[in-house]
Amino acid sequence: MKKRFGFTLAEVLITLGIIGVVSMMVLPTIKGETEKITTIARLKHSYSTLQNAIRMSEYHNGKIKRWDMKLSGSEFFHKYIKSYLKYSNEYSKEQLKAMNITRTLLNGQKYTGTTFSGSSSGSTYGKSYIFELLDGSTVAFNLNAPSDNGIWVGIDVNGFNPPNRIGRDTFLFFISPNYGMQPFGGLGTPNKYGWNYGKEYKREKIMNSSSACACNKNAPRDAGYWCTALIINDGWKISKDYPWSKVKK
Repeated sequence: MKKRFGFTLAEVLITLGIIGVVSMMVLPTIKGETEKITTIARLKHSYSTLQNAIRMSEYHNGKIKRWDMKLSGSEFFHKYIKSYLKYSNEYSKEQLKAMNITRTLLNGQKYTGTTFSGSSSGSTYGKSYIFELLDGSTVAFNLNAPSDNGIWVGIDVNGFNPPNRIGRDTFLFFISPNYGMQPFGGLGTPNKYGWNYGKEYKREKIMNSSSACACNKNAPRDAGYWCTALIINDGWKISKDYPWSKVKK
C-alpha cells in the first residue's frame, strides 16, 4: 500500500495563522511606503506644472521680477497663471466656506494661516484662491500681506481629502519677484515670524524643534511649514527621519 504525503488540518491552520500574523505586521509598512511614494509623485507633478506655467507666462508677460506681487490670489492666478496650465475647477470663497474643511499643522494643532482660508473681509490681502489640477491636487494662491512682496502657494496633493495636514498632504511654497517659486522658508520668503530659514539651507535647522516653522512636530509656531524644503533638498524623497507617522490624539 502506497504512503500518502500531505499536511494535517492542524498544520494548515498553524501555517495560515503565521501568514496572517506576518501580513498584519508587514501591511502597515507597505501601506505607509506606498503613501509616501504617491505623495512625492503628486507633489512633484504639481510643482512641475506650476513651474512650467510660470515659465510660459514669463514668455508672454515679461520676467517674473516685473510681475505685480500685490495682487490678490485670484487676480494673480487669472493674470499670470490661468492661461498656461490645464485645470478642472476653481473654488469661490463661498464654496470653500460651505465645505468647512479643517486643516492642521504637522503637530495636529489647528492651522490658522490665510493660505487656505478662502476668505478675508474687506482688504485685498488674506484672500486665498484655490483651483484644482487635472490629477485632483488643489493649489492655493494667497497674498498674505502686500509687505511680503510675493504670493504664498499651497499644494494639497489629494485635494480636499484628509488628513489636510501641513507636511503630510499639504505643502507650502512662496513666489517672489527675485527668486520665482521656492519651497517655503527659502530664498524670497518674508523674513518675519521665523518664516525664512536664511540664505543657506541647513538641514539641522530645518528639522530642529526649536525653529518656528521646522519640519518637526514640536516646532513652537508653524510646525511643518519647512517640510517642503526638506523633501526637495533630500532629493524629492521622504527620508527615514522625516516626521511622517500620525500624530497621537
